Amino acid sequence: MIALFKKRNFNDYLNDTFSFFKKDGKHFLKNYFVLNGIFLLLLVVFIYFLSKIYFEAIFSTLDQTNPGYNFVEELFNENLGVFIASLIGFILLSLFLTLLNFAYPIIYLDKYDQFQGSNFSTAEIINGLKAKMGRIFLFFIISLFVITPAIAILFTVLILLSFIIIGIPLMMIAFPAIFSLITLTFYDYLTTENGYFTSLGNAAGYLKKQFWPIVGVTMLMYMIIQVVLTLFSMIPYVIAMVMLFTSIGDRTTGPTQDALSTFGVLMTVVFVTVILANYILNNLLIVNQGMIYYSRKEHDENKATFGEIDSIGTNFE
Repeated sequence: MIALFKKRNFNDYLNDTFSFFKKDGKHFLKNYFVLNGIFLLLLVVFIYFLSKIYFEAIFSTLDQTNPGYNFVEELFNENLGVFIASLIGFILLSLFLTLLNFAYPIIYLDKYDQFQGSNFSTAEIINGLKAKMGRIFLFFIISLFVITPAIAILFTVLILLSFIIIGIPLMMIAFPAIFSLITLTFYDYLTTENGYFTSLGNAAGYLKKQFWPIVGVTMLMYMIIQVVLTLFSMIPYVIAMVMLFTSIGDRTTGPTQDALSTFGVLMTVVFVTVILANYILNNLLIVNQGMIYYSRKEHDENKATFGEIDSIGTNFE
């Protein structure tokens, strides 16, 4: 197994994250899809209906064979019910999936530590999530009123500072720092019995003691994920654009309805691909934060060191 309680530097944070997925990624992802698969499929359905309504309405306005078409009137007269239901379903499901996706790696690593490896079942993870469900939702609600306003004020200031250049590098530092602060707080809140503000204080202490390595590796992991997401999305997007412009050709009447429909389908594929890939790849970032959390815990508590001493004593006896 990959040792969670271990004192790490910048390189260790990165290497141990990829080593974890290399060694135990199959078990991690299998359980991830067992728990999240049905919700991801529902999300795809909502995205399909929203995209279908949106693109059909937009492309009908471009179709010169139907010059009297009114986008707003069509939307409200024929698709309002489906559109509102899909939008509400998409927002609620996205919120639930976001919470579940943040909580799953935390619970998984907690079980990974308890069982000293990946020799535990999906039921163990489900029981862990059920036991912490109240704290998961409580964390979200408290953060909504405590951290969200502070973040809004901070980024408003940084955006204003961007007009004098200095805000741009500060924003590049602030984003990974805030993300790490929130995630480390969530780790501490779910894996201990600490209160919210105690966990927030612990996370702030972890971040302060190793600020640049933590911010640097968080930024790097985020950049890696964005590059992969771009690669996933660019292929269907380029195909869609080529088909659209090919259909236009030398036509003076604009693209055909079939070409627009095909373009809409491919753009829907792009949206679905990016959103699903974002949820899946987000595990890489959260596990990386787990390596940071357990490393800082080891610095403060020396759990692995004391365990080795106890092991020596046991073997001696």
